[in-house]
Amino acid sequence: MDDAPIATPPATRSRQIWQRPVSRRTVLATGAAGATAAALAALWKGNDLSQILDRVRDYAHGYQGALSTPRVRAAHLLRRAGFGATSAELDRYAAMTSTMMTESVLNYQQISNAALEAQLATLDLTSEKGPNAGAVQAWWLQRMVQTARPLEEKMTLFWHGLLTSGLDKAGPAQMYTQNQLFRKMALANFDDLLKALSKDPAMMVYLDTETNRRGKPNENYARELMELFTTGIGHYTEEDVRESARAFTGWTLTGGQRLRFTTDSIFNPRYFDSGQKTFMGKTGNFTGDDIVEMLVPLRATAERLSTRLFSFFAYPNPDPEIVRDLADTFQQSHYNVGKVVREIFAMDAFYSPKAYRALIKSPAELAAQTLRATGSDARAYGAAVAASAAMGQVLFYPPNVAGWPAGTAWINSSTLLTRLNFVNGAAQRMRPSPSSSTLDQLTNTLVDGNLSPTTKDGLQAFQAAHSRNQAGLLFMVLSTPEFQLN
Repeated sequence: MDDAPIATPPATRSRQIWQRPVSRRTVLATGAAGATAAALAALWKGNDLSQILDRVRDYAHGYQGALSTPRVRAAHLLRRAGFGATSAELDRYAAMTSTMMTESVLNYQQISNAALEAQLATLDLTSEKGPNAGAVQAWWLQRMVQTARPLEEKMTLFWHGLLTSGLDKAGPAQMYTQNQLFRKMALANFDDLLKALSKDPAMMVYLDTETNRRGKPNENYARELMELFTTGIGHYTEEDVRESARAFTGWTLTGGQRLRFTTDSIFNPRYFDSGQKTFMGKTGNFTGDDIVEMLVPLRATAERLSTRLFSFFAYPNPDPEIVRDLADTFQQSHYNVGKVVREIFAMDAFYSPKAYRALIKSPAELAAQTLRATGSDARAYGAAVAASAAMGQVLFYPPNVAGWPAGTAWINSSTLLTRLNFVNGAAQRMRPSPSSSTLDQLTNTLVDGNLSPTTKDGLQAFQAAHSRNQAGLLFMVLSTPEFQLN
């Protein structure tokens, strides 16, 4: 892929330094040669990358009243509820009240996505093997970049990281089908989503429900349903796992021996254990849906899901009173996820200094926001998928059933170089604009105009040395520690 870090061949050594793949020496060594290398060294001055991001984040938290500015509030919301915004989008949202902004983001079903659907590649799900993994990954990344309904894709990304399945066991067509399920039920009631997920082919293959039979129950899905998807450890017993596994028998796939390629599931009564089961103190001829209906109302489920949602959209480790209020909303709304998300976006905590730049962009978020800022074509999505993988996030292939780690786990010396090389390639492909953006315009759109002194000095040094290099200036802004923070 043309965004991958590669050795610079002799024929390209005459190019400007910012046009070449970046090395660790270029980024981190203060003695690196060239104006751009010196500027990058200034942006990332130091050897501990997590400390650099912490320094920028701490400085950001010191901005007095940053999130009281309508345009910065709009940018913050559109980064968290989507994948960034153009200058025109920021102006439009900044003219709204906070309530109007929230409702505009949440009520996405009223917005047509026909333009996106017309541009997406057609994926053949009817052939024997279906689409390949790369095609499905590029298809989803294009949705993130071009959607008119960004919260729909952001919630799909949230569910993919929580209710995890992966290509190590499931097939690409199955992962595509599950992705569409998450999109369709992105803000639905949690119990309805879990019932549908229990019968989803990707999940059935990934956590072995497909092999779960009367007399030979497989406990994998039942265990993860409680440990990771609902209550968390400490709220169920091993007996609950065994008994609920019996309740999830009966569902199977229609593909015979080619289980990784089928996208349909059916209920077969011959496979179902119709005996009495005792689960969390209740006894009956329970089905999988019955188990979900007993798990979702529990306070532990409400608090765990509320914590995950708030941490995904605002900042990690919310205070107990925040979790309590969100869990109350979850239970009182009959487990409606959309109501919880609406409350998060309405909270003072969401627009607090503690929330501002508190999260590190995941590779998928970085790729989507970069392509939104630079423009993209069909080739860009495959390259971005490859770059995201090198940054540590392979869409549809999380490292394990717990999903991806977050926070500083996304940034190390290797992944940082991949991030910088990716934004470099994206800036290089950007179509020339009839009117060049100034440094102030770029920073106001991409990083709220709020820069640490170190970052400001580095950008100004580049501008002074390369005043006519528009793509280079954009590359530098996308390379800042501030842009790595969401």
